[in-house]
Amino acid sequence: MNEDLDNIRYSPIRDYKYARFFEEVQYNGKTLSDAERKELVAIIDETITQYSEGLPMLFDMLESIKDQHDDYQEIDRTVLSVMQFVLITMIDSLVASKFFILAVGDYDRRFMRGKLRVILNEGFKRLYGFDEKTYNKSEWNRLLQLMGCFPEDINRQYQELSYYLEKHAKSSYWWREERNLETHMITEELYVSRNEEIIESKVMMDSMKLFNTLLAVNHFLTNVHACLFNYLVEKYKRGEMKVN
Repeated sequence: MNEDLDNIRYSPIRDYKYARFFEEVQYNGKTLSDAERKELVAIIDETITQYSEGLPMLFDMLESIKDQHDDYQEIDRTVLSVMQFVLITMIDSLVASKFFILAVGDYDRRFMRGKLRVILNEGFKRLYGFDEKTYNKSEWNRLLQLMGCFPEDINRQYQELSYYLEKHAKSSYWWREERNLETHMITEELYVSRNEEIIESKVMMDSMKLFNTLLAVNHFLTNVHACLFNYLVEKYKRGEMKVN
């Protein structure tokens, strides 16, 4: 086992082109064909499977350090917790999008569009927020408290993503009114909201706005966790950490 550890490699820190995850896509009036809808559902199912495979591992990692409270474990716990939030929100948005696409009945489709908007609003609010109050409670702000422990490259990526997240926060209300109606069941206004014209492709584009945002953050978190892993590797190679 020690021989395997002696040969362990550092994890790469990747230079992601984050701008591409935040590109605005304009609705072009296209309607999905039955074949395109079927293909889209298959892609969504594959993506759900891909990302949901990481959830048990994240849970086990969090459980394994729940009673450890040194500085390193506190940082690791925060990073893993944010990763868990990001993955679950990504997957939930995909599941809601899939059942919107698959819904046949008119009421079913309107219902699923409404519930998808709840995820879009709550997901971005929890990720970054819309104002000082919601930002202070956000996952992104939790990460800010850790940035002094990470190298310049990670801080640069954090600042770059902060720029794009701030633009997203100011770009729209992220379906806040629809979220309020759906959550609080304000029925008269909810009826009016749900009877807005359904444009299937536009609903899916709205969903991808959150998914792509979370995907960019997920890539960043992969780099952050790689830094934590590399820190342990360095300590082991210097003989400062023993493995039983």
